[in-house]
Amino acid sequence: MLTFKQARDLFFRFKTQRGKGKQKGFIDFQKLHDYYVGEHDIVNKKQRPNGRKTYRTVSNYPQYVSTISTGFFIGSPVTYTTPNKEQLEPALDIIDDNDGQTVDYDNALDMSIYGKAYRLFFHDEDGELNFKDLDPRYTIVVTDGKIKPKVTDVIYFSESLTADNTIKVTMTIYDPIHMREYEFDYKTIEADKTKADITEMITPTSEGELEEHKITDEDGKPKVPVLVIPNNKFELGDYEPHLSLIDAYNDMDSNDFEDAADFTDAILKLVNMSETSPDDINHLNEDKVLLLDEEGDADWLIKKVDSEFKRDMKERLENNIHKYTFVPNMNDKAFGGNLTGVAIKYKLLALEQVRGQKERMFHKALTDQLAIIKGYLAKFPKGAANFELKDVKLQFTPNLPPNFMEEAELVTKLRAAGLPDKFIYSYLSNVQDVEHLIEMKREEEQERYENEYSFGGETDDLEKREAKSTDQDRERNTPPANKKGEE
Repeated sequence: MLTFKQARDLFFRFKTQRGKGKQKGFIDFQKLHDYYVGEHDIVNKKQRPNGRKTYRTVSNYPQYVSTISTGFFIGSPVTYTTPNKEQLEPALDIIDDNDGQTVDYDNALDMSIYGKAYRLFFHDEDGELNFKDLDPRYTIVVTDGKIKPKVTDVIYFSESLTADNTIKVTMTIYDPIHMREYEFDYKTIEADKTKADITEMITPTSEGELEEHKITDEDGKPKVPVLVIPNNKFELGDYEPHLSLIDAYNDMDSNDFEDAADFTDAILKLVNMSETSPDDINHLNEDKVLLLDEEGDADWLIKKVDSEFKRDMKERLENNIHKYTFVPNMNDKAFGGNLTGVAIKYKLLALEQVRGQKERMFHKALTDQLAIIKGYLAKFPKGAANFELKDVKLQFTPNLPPNFMEEAELVTKLRAAGLPDKFIYSYLSNVQDVEHLIEMKREEEQERYENEYSFGGETDDLEKREAKSTDQDRERNTPPANKKGEE
């Protein structure tokens, strides 16, 4: 396990380093968070001189991009299927008890914002397995640096401002077997926990006891209890590379409003009327009448604005934001009307590529989660963990508006082709559990048969009925035996 000094040094390096992708530190993560919640650089724009109106408008494209991308990827919950569903039920119960769908969404949103997400596994006071998402801004991961990196240690910390203007850090360190908590204080140039300029270390620390977290894989081998879920190979957020475009759009938008404000503050220009006094101007404001000499003239001195040029520039910036984030503009006329499923998928083709990347990364994390759950269930009576990971299929469904008419026509054609119900029902967007739907259908058919063919209170079993029908078909299809003596 990391020593306190090693963990503390990693903490301060994480707080001060700057980078992109895999090299991001706290400052970079905080900036991505700020942009998501609407705290863009434009809000720090300086006040214009002479009391002129200053606009700092924020067009929150980061929130739009992450919301659309995350909703499209995992707005429809992930489903788990296996040949023997009963064997998987204990694992699914643990996922449901931890509100797995919400944790999945939170992780997916973190991936979109920060470029990566973390999921922590732990045992509660009753010894039951729990998991939750960790904020990437406060999580430090250490790997072994090999060609295929393996996580060796994880540090999760929280900060709070104390009464004497120092920052108190609570830091928990995890390795494959143990966990330990430390506390220490430090000061910055400003008593603000978002600042990273360290000025003074305060030496007293609090050291917790070394504990076993008891998280293992499916084979019972100790495992670091934190899963890392990258958004893509480079761990880039969905809008991280395009902040300059968003800043340019905010600047353009703010300048437009300032131009409009300046337009209303126009200056009255008087020609050949040098003898005009302040009293004359006051009378003009009251009477709304201006008497001009023969060669006199009056008009407004205003700033000329090329509205068409500005509109073209804003449209160009907006199109580039959608283009390079791969998230379409849902207000575009191309999305109007009753589009077919194929047409919608074509317009979302770029976003589908992003979804495919996310799915591959998320699939591995959920498989690792099942391995941890299986390792936990193996401690209970035989049969609780009686499922094979290779037999569990994870299904990710794009969250698209359904076209029920198209689906109904497709089901009719597939059924006419004689394909199995399990295959046919998988094309229905509102069906998450195909096996359950098939079982519901079978129960309905059984109930219908019992109602139609009950005599004297007795009913035939559906299976007997099917067997009898099969025997009758066989008799009809069997050629009669030749009578003795017939030629």
